[in-house]
Amino acid sequence: MRIRFAAVGVAAGVFVLTGCMLPSTSGSRYTAHRATPSHSATPSTEAPSPSATPEPSATEAGAEGDVKIDSCAVDPLTGWPAAKVTITNRTDQESNYMATIEFVEADGTRVGTGLAAENNLKAGQKARTTAQGLQKAGTGMRCKIASVTRYPSP
Repeated sequence: MRIRFAAVGVAAGVFVLTGCMLPSTSGSRYTAHRATPSHSATPSTEAPSPSATPEPSATEAGAEGDVKIDSCAVDPLTGWPAAKVTITNRTDQESNYMATIEFVEADGTRVGTGLAAENNLKAGQKARTTAQGLQKAGTGMRCKIASVTRYPSP
């Protein structure tokens, strides 16, 4: 029962966070991009997969190039999927990020999504965070970047 209340609390927090993604007073608008890198799940007791996405190059355009999935795992106790993510602010201004990670079974069925968010990331700064799913997933699950939103910090 406590886990359900915690999950509702996390979902409510994400709702509040995403509801605050308004354009800044300087007229800048946030940008949302779709991306497609994906990674297969490994048990959480194992080290991150060496097949993780390489660092984004400076030539990759848009916010999707700022997000990299480092590992994708299913927790053996809860059965919930999680993706460890690195966000690198490659812009010249302080920015906020929201990355949606999709958790997909081997047969292509989407199990759910998780969010990775970072605020006030300075130009050139990196942050490591986790996108947590709240639905049970099998061991053949993959993690895929569904979208990335980046907007200037107020």
